[in-house]
Amino acid sequence: MLNSDYSSIAVASESRPVMDNNGDYHPSDPNNPHMSWEWEVVDPDPNGLNCRYLNRSEGSPTGSNDFYNYPVSNTLMRGEMFNSPQIVYDDRNLPWLWVGSSSTNHICFVRANSSFVRPVRVLDFRL
Repeated sequence: MLNSDYSSIAVASESRPVMDNNGDYHPSDPNNPHMSWEWEVVDPDPNGLNCRYLNRSEGSPTGSNDFYNYPVSNTLMRGEMFNSPQIVYDDRNLPWLWVGSSSTNHICFVRANSSFVRPVRVLDFRL
């Protein structure tokens, strides 16, 4: 499920996202992607970080988990904070953050990579 770089990472704590050699964030427990964290956008693009839309009640707009092809629903600007309940993987095995609550049908995804986002703090509640 994860690339080979992940296997060499020392896990600092049970629920902390860990970064591999490519700057991709992964759950510290690969069998449990649910991690309620606050994240900050660090993407330097002045146009913002694209958030790829999914209406869960309708399913994938492409029929696959190729999040990079989902339509852009909104952009998140550098310094903006957001909550994510989990890390999910696309069809290339690259990690993405589920933006918003796990209890809503309207969500979007951003790449879980240090070029775009950084973890800020664990949330004391499950999203």
